[in-house]
Amino acid sequence: MNLKEINLSGSEKLKELPDLSKATNLEVLLLRGCSMLTSVHPSVFSLIKLEKLDLYGCGSLTILSSHSICSLSYLNLERCVNLREFSVMSMNMKDLRLGWTKVKELPSSFEQQSKLKLLHLKGSAIERLPSSFNNLTQLLHLEVSNCSNLQTIPELPPLLKTLNAQSCTSLLTLPEISLSIKTLSAIDCKSLETVFLSSAVEQLKKNRRQVRFWNCLNLNKDSLVAIALNAQIDVMKFANQHLSPPSQDLVQNYDDYDANHRSYQVVYVYPGSNVPEWLEYKTTNAYIIIDLSSGPPFPFLGFIFSFVIGEYLHTDTKGRLEVSITISDDESEGNQDSVRMYIDFEGRKIESDHVCVVYDQRCSSFLSSKVKNQTRLKIKVTMGVPDYALPQGYNRGVRFGVSPISTSAYESFIQQMKLRNSISQFH
Repeated sequence: MNLKEINLSGSEKLKELPDLSKATNLEVLLLRGCSMLTSVHPSVFSLIKLEKLDLYGCGSLTILSSHSICSLSYLNLERCVNLREFSVMSMNMKDLRLGWTKVKELPSSFEQQSKLKLLHLKGSAIERLPSSFNNLTQLLHLEVSNCSNLQTIPELPPLLKTLNAQSCTSLLTLPEISLSIKTLSAIDCKSLETVFLSSAVEQLKKNRRQVRFWNCLNLNKDSLVAIALNAQIDVMKFANQHLSPPSQDLVQNYDDYDANHRSYQVVYVYPGSNVPEWLEYKTTNAYIIIDLSSGPPFPFLGFIFSFVIGEYLHTDTKGRLEVSITISDDESEGNQDSVRMYIDFEGRKIESDHVCVVYDQRCSSFLSSKVKNQTRLKIKVTMGVPDYALPQGYNRGVRFGVSPISTSAYESFIQQMKLRNSISQFH
């Protein structure tokens, strides 16, 4: 048979498949939403050209087992809510989705899937991952959010870019975060105590962009200190890489900011109640006056912000906080102008004070264009949160800090980090 694709998606009364052993050229089998399908005919696993098997939402499926399907590269079992046993392997598997299933562990031969790029386990009953991901050298994205039974994550593969460790309420420890990871989202990991991070010099080699520890309120002191140092290194490095000439038009060039604000930012969030000491200007009054008139002129200048974000009952439906930065030319607040900044938050509420350290290209360009003509500015920060999202008696005043950043300031910081590392090695 020359049949290459079968699509039976949405066949809610389909209970079993026929023998497909003669469909030797079949490459795609789509069975999404076949809610009464209780099993997959064994002949499916003998199809040597089958590349894609999609069983999303097959809620009556309880077991899916096979020795191997040599050509299978995509397997979707997401929302197979009664699936308990799973042992389908393929040497060519690139995308495996087991989210919202009752699967508690992966088969012992799982590490043989050396071509795997995405492993999606969100909301599953997974209790343990393989003891090592050493052979999964191509894995780029690991999704384990809402895995409430997962206690540990093994050493991570070297090329991993995204780890989403969210609502893993039993997770106690995160292993050393590889330098390749650009996004780490750990939200509502209530039991998380320890995060292992590399040395300062190693951290200078990475380009981490989004690290969020929202509501991880059990992190120990050493972990919080390490996260804070990571935040300083990453935002300063990103700022230095994106310093640009002050120009009134720069702000106009961010037309896609609403949809793609992450691409213009480095953001770190972690539990805490104090703006980091290293920021040059700090306040608890919701505004700061910065005066750059006494310093040397800089052809390129950026601005790093830090906010202390207090308890909110919930955020907006887009899963983000809106921060408004308003500037005026003096204390009388004449000639006001403002720019928005977005901070991602995928949870429902913020349970305690958190420190947010951020470099946002659009916001920084906006401020740079202003200090080109006036070196004394009043900066005010407000959070775009409606009254119903705030606890009773909440003080809307935002504690925040801001630091101008230039190439020379960054180079001085790097030298400090290297000196600090040399001293620690000596001791």
